[in-house]
Amino acid sequence: MTHRPSPLWKCPRCKRQFAKRNQWHSCRAQSVDRHFQGKPQALRRLYRVLVKALRTFGPLRIDAVQSTINLVSTHHFGGVTVRRDHLRLGFLSDQHIENPRIVRREAVGPRRIAHWVRLATASDVDPQLLGWLRRAHALQRR
Repeated sequence: MTHRPSPLWKCPRCKRQFAKRNQWHSCRAQSVDRHFQGKPQALRRLYRVLVKALRTFGPLRIDAVQSTINLVSTHHFGGVTVRRDHLRLGFLSDQHIENPRIVRREAVGPRRIAHWVRLATASDVDPQLLGWLRRAHALQRR
């Protein structure tokens, strides 16, 4: 028996797609550029390095809202928050990742754990991080 993913629900107001009907979300879309206003150009370059790497995994939709820049394959798998001097990257996993780079983690469901890392330079987008992100991207495409 083959598993067929459920069709995505589209919010009639903001037209964004979600896994669950009437899923809570903010309809306050905004541009990625707005997140970087008044921030160092180095952070925007770092963000571009990250997105370029993520695009090698397969489908990627950037869904910027008021508080974060969401990363979406079929479903949301991560998000970027632009801080004063770094990017805070969150991503989902089906396992607890024990690593000093992880600055926060939180169970977000019976089989998902959100993890956050701090990115300050392009060298932070390394094979270890990309492995975690590749897995997060693949998890949300199931």
